[in-house]
Amino acid sequence: MSVAHEIDRAASSQSGSELAFTTRNRQFRAGERRHWYNGDPVVTAYFNALSAMFPVGERFFCDTVRYQKHKITDPKLQGEIREFLGQEAIHSREHQAYNDRIAAQGYPMWKLERRSARMQKLARFLMPKKAQLGQTVALEHFTAVLADHLLRERETFAEHASPEEYELWMWHAVEETEHKAVAFDVLKAVTRPGTFYFLRVRSLLMATIFFNINLFLHIRNLLAVERMQWSPRAWGRLAHYLWINPGPLRKSIPAYLDWFKPSFHPWQHDNRELVAEWKAEHGEEPAHAATAA
Repeated sequence: MSVAHEIDRAASSQSGSELAFTTRNRQFRAGERRHWYNGDPVVTAYFNALSAMFPVGERFFCDTVRYQKHKITDPKLQGEIREFLGQEAIHSREHQAYNDRIAAQGYPMWKLERRSARMQKLARFLMPKKAQLGQTVALEHFTAVLADHLLRERETFAEHASPEEYELWMWHAVEETEHKAVAFDVLKAVTRPGTFYFLRVRSLLMATIFFNINLFLHIRNLLAVERMQWSPRAWGRLAHYLWINPGPLRKSIPAYLDWFKPSFHPWQHDNRELVAEWKAEHGEEPAHAATAA
């Protein structure tokens, strides 16, 4: 195939994805162990609070993309939408099972899930369909940058996490990386350029506020079971984890801010090698395959 043909094909495509991906029907037994992150109830609560958002959140993501699917004319992006929907549906299923096991330990996961559901229901009621997709795109950016950090720090995470939780979170991080541009490309394809930039910037600012409020309330509810919800030491420990060591939020700031560049695309953060390494470890393909020309 000629270089000129490749350039023409790329220019006409609605997809900017750099990585082929598929749905994996994985099942996990994560969530059976209390304080699974190094025996630490605080960091464990952070991950469990994130998980409480996923079942309803992933269904929302699927609905917002599915609603625009008929407007997509590019077969490549259509195929990516299909795999995106498959991956997110299994994420929702597996995190629901994970949440149920945490709830069996006495944690009020139902309360956290209900709070997340109320916020999603409000978004569906108040926002037009494209604005809802904008929220999906913004939250996918969150998950992509956090997934990147988790994959880069996977050896450290493996040292502290129980094996089942390690496998669940790494699998989720890999798939969030694989499909990180799908919702973005859909929104770009169905929106005018100026409107697209305004919508995605507004969406990220809104998502930053409401995501973090929700996360704080979730963590507080989980720490209340340990009678640590107002402990300065507990919140200091969480701040240390998030901002200092290993510092996922601090290290994610540059990637987060790149969103505000008008020319930004998620695959400008090219981390295919991290996915390739995970695939090689799990027998899917050699580590060099995803970075081959």
